[in-house]
Amino acid sequence: MRRAAAIDSLAAAALRGCEEVLAGRQTLFTLEYPCHSPDRERWFECYATPLLGAIKGMVVGHRDISARKLAERVPEERRSERHQNERDLNAVLNSVSSMIGYWDRNLRNRFANHAYRDWFGIDPATIPGKHIREVIGEERYRLNLPYIEAVLGGAAQQFERAIPSPDGRSVNHALARYIPDIINGEVQGFFVEVVDVTPIKRSEQALQRAQELGRLGSYLIELPSESWIGSPMLERIFGIGPACEHTVSSWERLLHAADRQATLDYFHQVVAERGVFDRQYRIIRPSDGMVRWMHGLGQVECAANGKALRMVGTVQDITERKLAEEATQLLLDENTRLVRQLISVQERERAELARELHDELSQHLTAIRAFAGAIQRNGGHDREWVKTAAQAIEDSARAIYQVSHRLMEGLHPNILDAAGIVEALASLLEVWGQQHPEIEWRASLDRELVCPTAPVRVAIYRIVQECLNNVTQHAHAKRLRVVLARRQHGESLRLLIRDDGVGMDVGAPQ
Repeated sequence: MRRAAAIDSLAAAALRGCEEVLAGRQTLFTLEYPCHSPDRERWFECYATPLLGAIKGMVVGHRDISARKLAERVPEERRSERHQNERDLNAVLNSVSSMIGYWDRNLRNRFANHAYRDWFGIDPATIPGKHIREVIGEERYRLNLPYIEAVLGGAAQQFERAIPSPDGRSVNHALARYIPDIINGEVQGFFVEVVDVTPIKRSEQALQRAQELGRLGSYLIELPSESWIGSPMLERIFGIGPACEHTVSSWERLLHAADRQATLDYFHQVVAERGVFDRQYRIIRPSDGMVRWMHGLGQVECAANGKALRMVGTVQDITERKLAEEATQLLLDENTRLVRQLISVQERERAELARELHDELSQHLTAIRAFAGAIQRNGGHDREWVKTAAQAIEDSARAIYQVSHRLMEGLHPNILDAAGIVEALASLLEVWGQQHPEIEWRASLDRELVCPTAPVRVAIYRIVQECLNNVTQHAHAKRLRVVLARRQHGESLRLLIRDDGVGMDVGAPQ
């Protein structure tokens, strides 16, 4: 033992104990020590007690205490393991950005992770024991109180809340969950999880702005129940509020009477065929009674067995586009009418030209041929008669020239190129006024106006010419006024032709 005590602390302790017993200073010495056996670790207890009687010595024994040591070690290991688990759990909870805490039934905090510092600027080590009002503030406590009371009643809660940053420079959008801690049917407190959903909220807001710009709303119809949910923009488009019943029947009541049955039949056909809904229809918006045009798109989603489950899609307000299309169609119809009218005017001008050529020129050409033939037949026997015939031919030629000049002026007035649009209109009005003295007319023509483009000059001249014809043939007017001037600060011209005639119904078919 002495040799072992020199190199082993347990042997040294055993030597000191035995010496104490042999010296009579101790009646019992015990020492526990491990023994590593081949199969497992074992523990023994060494004990020494003095011999009774005259013989000086001691009794030394060893007994196996492995079972007791193992039983003592398990709780300790469990305590150590539990402490390690708690440290690991705290490390995990403190590493997440979400606020996680626990509040007892008296609303006193038992635990708060490090995220409370980021959200509220409070050291989480100082939170345990504080009332929830002290941590989240009086105003937020008042807003959250209905949810707190509900979770203490045993019902889990979920809600959104806007929480300003500690420095007040930004606002975080949070999704809060209150989970009751129920033991033996009694609520002991509740767990709190607050998740930062600011990126999601911003995406939702961006989507909402995009829908507002495009006048576009989204929806989801649960086909078995025929109930639907829609984006805020869709409710605005339909002119309804959240309190309005969101069912297919309520949508049916929005439909314009002229479109209702056909649109419903199409909807049920799409659902039955698992197809795509793509239709334009009208609604009467309840909020203001206005008729609005919608373009609905939707896709039917089915279960694995083929049963139609839901329809997801969009609805776009296309009223302005439809109005523009209708206005465009009206313009196209008006253009068609004007083209037909132009063709009619051209045909009339051709007919008038043909009549002028036939009535005016034919007789003069016939006279020329007759006199020329007579001269050829009579020769030079009667010089006086030849002179008379030549004069007749000259008169006919002069008449042909005048008719040709008048016709050419009607086709393209030379004065337009020689003197300009103002002088051409003045000449046109002067001649027209002489032909129709019963109509009082006045003209205001800008003498400084220059119109260098030939097509514009001709267009203005023809417009005035056609209007003058309409005044004499249809208007039964007594007074006429014509104004031609350049618009102030612009390159455009202003042409005004006004009379006091009978007018026309602009709404009547033309």
